[in-house]
Amino acid sequence: MDLAIQNELAEHLCQFITPSRREKLEQILQERTKYIVPVLEDLNQPHNMSAAIRSIECFGLQDVYVVEQQNRFAPNLGVSKGSSNWVSMKRYANPGHNNTEDCFSDLRAQGYRIFVTSPHVHDIPLAKVPLDKKIALVFGSEERGVSLYAQEHADGHVYIPMHGFTESFNVSVTIALCCYDLVHRVRSSSQINWRLSELEKSAIRLEWLRTLVRGSDCLERDFLSL
Repeated sequence: MDLAIQNELAEHLCQFITPSRREKLEQILQERTKYIVPVLEDLNQPHNMSAAIRSIECFGLQDVYVVEQQNRFAPNLGVSKGSSNWVSMKRYANPGHNNTEDCFSDLRAQGYRIFVTSPHVHDIPLAKVPLDKKIALVFGSEERGVSLYAQEHADGHVYIPMHGFTESFNVSVTIALCCYDLVHRVRSSSQINWRLSELEKSAIRLEWLRTLVRGSDCLERDFLSL
């Protein structure tokens, strides 16, 4: 669907939401970014999956890449509070295939630099992660961490400095801390173009309206048939 039709359809669906909701949708859309992409590799606890998506959405990140090598990504909807409705999730779940490799290939093709998080390899502290290019940050499961493939093919290993006896945070806490730091630094920079393009905003606006408007599929079908 081209940009003009997307915008016309979005304008049509906007008739079925309140002006205040439309205003809020636009405010949030203007603050969304794809400059930072979290990659959730084989998370295995529904609570952590849900908490991760909730944090990612709250910090205004639009894209989430999910790798399902051994574990199915099935967040607890009660914990996520509907946040999965507002992010764009790309899933890699091809049986018998290296889904992390496929994910990395797609990210590099889009110009992302890829870092993995690890409490064991002290390569780059979170506060020093370079942000001159778009960044993808990979998070692994509580037990296994990130895969060997991810470790060997990433551009660097990121760690959060610890000052206690415990060696690591819960993965959902790690994701929240990383998102907070990176988002704050990106938004504070006058050198980084982190905002969405008009084409990206148009596509996301339409997807959000499809979620907000009851019976949007019927309304869309009728509109496009005119």
